[in-house]
Formats: sequence, C-alpha cells, structure tokens
Amino acid sequence: MLIIPTEKRFDWKHAPLVLMLIVFLNTLVFFVYQSADVSKYQQALELYGEREFMLFEWPVFREYLEQQGDFDTLSDYDASIEAGEIGIVAIHLLRDDDYYQYLSDHKTEFIPEARLDEWKLYRPHINKLLASVSSSAFGLIPNEMGLITLLSYQFLHGDTMHLLGNMFFLVICGFAVEAAIGHLRFLLFYLFSGVVAGVSHAAMDFDSSSVLIGASGSVSAVMAMYLGVFRFKKIEFFYWFFIFVGYFRAPALLILPFYIGKELVQFYTEAGSDVAFMAHAGGFVAGAVLIALLLLFKRDLLNDEYIEQDQRIDPYQEQLAKVYQHFEQFRFSQALKHLDSLIAEWGISFDLALLRYNLLKATKPDGYGQAFAELVNLKGNSTRQLKIQEKVWLDNPAYRDHLNQDELVALGMRLATTEHLSTAEQLFHSIYKSDAVSESLQVFAQKLALLHGKLQNIDKQAFYHEISTGITGAGRIH
Repeated sequence: MLIIPTEKRFDWKHAPLVLMLIVFLNTLVFFVYQSADVSKYQQALELYGEREFMLFEWPVFREYLEQQGDFDTLSDYDASIEAGEIGIVAIHLLRDDDYYQYLSDHKTEFIPEARLDEWKLYRPHINKLLASVSSSAFGLIPNEMGLITLLSYQFLHGDTMHLLGNMFFLVICGFAVEAAIGHLRFLLFYLFSGVVAGVSHAAMDFDSSSVLIGASGSVSAVMAMYLGVFRFKKIEFFYWFFIFVGYFRAPALLILPFYIGKELVQFYTEAGSDVAFMAHAGGFVAGAVLIALLLLFKRDLLNDEYIEQDQRIDPYQEQLAKVYQHFEQFRFSQALKHLDSLIAEWGISFDLALLRYNLLKATKPDGYGQAFAELVNLKGNSTRQLKIQEKVWLDNPAYRDHLNQDELVALGMRLATTEHLSTAEQLFHSIYKSDAVSESLQVFAQKLALLHGKLQNIDKQAFYHEISTGITGAGRIH
C-alpha cells in the first residue's frame, strides 16, 4: 500500500535549491563513483576463481555457518552450489568479513600447506579490492560505525531502481518542506535525520557487519516533516492499494502513525528482508521530532504564507481528469457523461470538442455527426487546430452533410492557407458545383486567388479571380 502527500504543487517561486543539490549529488555518486563497483567485483571474482580458493574455502565456510546457527543461509547456498551458481556463493563468502577473520585466525588448520603461501599472497589483495567497493568503503556498518559513514551512506544506492525510488519520494515531498522551513534548515534536518535513521538501524544489532546504504531513512524523515509542517490541517494524499488508486483528504499528522506502524510491523514480520525498516521508522520519528521542536521554540521560522496557500487542483482540471480516467479504462459511456457535464458547466472549447469527438468515434452512436460538425465549426487559426480540423474533415466524408453552406465556407476560409490549400480548394469546388453561391463564396474565391498570387501560381490566381467575377456578374448573389 502506498500513501504519499500531494497537497503542494511544484512552485519555482520557492526554488528547491538544496533539494536539487541533494538529487544531483546522489545521481552523480551513483553513476560516476559507484559505476566502478561492478569492475571491482569482477576482478575479485576472477582472481579468486583463477586461484581456485573456493575448493578448500567452501567446506570451511559451511562449517562456519553451522557454528553460527545460520542454517537457512547455508541451505540457500547449498541449493545455489547444486544449481551451478558458484559465483553467487563466492561473492557472499568474500563479502563476509567475520568469516574472513575466522579463516585468518585458523588458516594453518584449514588451508592446505602447499597453498598457504599463495593464499596469504592473493587473498588479502582480493579483500582489498572488495573493501574499495563503495558500499564497503562508505556504507554504514554497525560494528564499524563512524560519523563519516553515518553521512556518506545516505548518498549510496544499490541499483538504479533503488536510486530512482528514493529520489522520486524525495522530490515529491522535499520541495514543499524546503519552501516551508528554508534551505539551510532543510539540509541540516535532512542529514541529521539520516544519521538518526542509521543509528536506529544499527541499534538493532551493533555487532552486525551487514552494510546499510541508501537515502530512504532521510527521505522518510522528509515525508514526516511534510506531515509535521501541516499538522492537523486537512491535506491531499495519493493512495495506491492493489487495484485501487485515487486521492483523499485527511489531517496530515493522522497519517504519521500509519507510516511508523507500517515499518515496525514489517520489521517484525519480514525478518529476512533486505529492507532497512528500522532506518525508515527512525527517519520518520526524527523528521517529526525536528519539526515539533521547530514549532515549539522557533515557530516564526516557518513560512506560514506558503503553508496556508491553497494549491488544490483547479475544479475544471479535476473534472477533466475524471473524464480521462474513464477514457483510459475504456469506460466510454461514463467518460462521455462526465464530459457533457463538464461542457455544460464550463462551456465548449476546442480541446473538449475534440475529446467528445474521439469518445463518440470509439462507439459511433447517434451523436457522432453532431460532434463532427461541432469540432470542424469551431473558430480558431492555430496551426494545431487547423491541422486537426482538416484531418477530421478528410476522415469523415459520410458526415459532411451535417454542415450547411455558410459553415462549409467558413471552414474553407480558415483552411485557405499554404499548408491546407488543397483541402480548401476541394471545399470550394464542392460548394460551387452545387450552385449554392453566395457573397461569402465570392470572398472565398477572392482569398484563394490572392493566396495563389502569393505562391506565384498565375494560372490558378486568374482562375479563381474569374470565378469571383463570374459569380458577381451572373447576378447569382442575392
């Protein structure tokens, strides 16, 4: 289940400079610094494989896991070995620092004497390669925790989706928080909350050598700050629960217990997960506490004008979104019903007429001809509108009788441009051949003559000029 606050819209009047810097740094670190990690892993695995250390280390690793009582992991590794996925097991073996220390302490006991010198020469080099991998060098390791890694782990990510997910939530919530509390405080609160999130994760097992990386703890804090800034004001939330998607409004802080509770429940029910649930929970608590302290002691530092500004979706856009939602789900009748209500309330526009035309085109009920006429009759000379009207006219020869002569002439006059000249001429000739001539048709002929004159089409200029004169001379205008 996903619930995220969406009360505020992005506003360049309150440019999120720190937010953009954080996103840029995370992206830069991942695609530049961390890009070398794969090469380092490959070098370490190739060297380990070439020396064939796995032959005598795997039995030792199995024995070590049995001593630790980690039978589930051992079972998974046995299955991988049987499936021929030795490389997967090797990388886990090589990254287990406690195992390496155990092996080093008992090397004369476990390593064949004939291979011992070779092992002492190459194994430290392999470990040095792995130690230079970003997560090992700057990730947060509970039993080696320090201030540098408490900050640096926040800018490392496991893969592209990990990065994109964190940056998405950070951007969605961060710009509003930065606008509300200011640039410098946003940066300090973000980093401090990340530290608290890291300590919360490590506190579950300070002896652990597992690495924590990612900005999710800091991002959780930003989400909590968002709720704290609005407190009990009803704000908009987006939700996604299985197939149910939509928006609702609720007092902001009422959602915070849900956020924290969800992480705690998952921590206790999904023990084997790689997700750092306690880091998330710690981040939520840190963000909420920081905003609470700000409200208690420095209330004037909050940008109340920005917080109270109503940025709810325009009612017109909200109604239009419902039409598109039905349209995208092929519920054409419901979409048409909402669209008719929208037009009745706000009036017709070219985009609404086009939408109604496309809806009726999908089903071709009785109103299609009327929608066709409505669309091509709308006045306007924008390039987009004329292009669409021309295509609609050409695509629907069977419905052209829904337009009277004046409407046909008006359409032809609008299309009498260089880009749509051919269609304009077709319209003119269809009217002229019907003998339903009028003063407006004479003006239409004159416009075509002028246009061909500009294009240096002398023969056609003379042709339409003659027709224009002929209409008047024949006395066929009444």
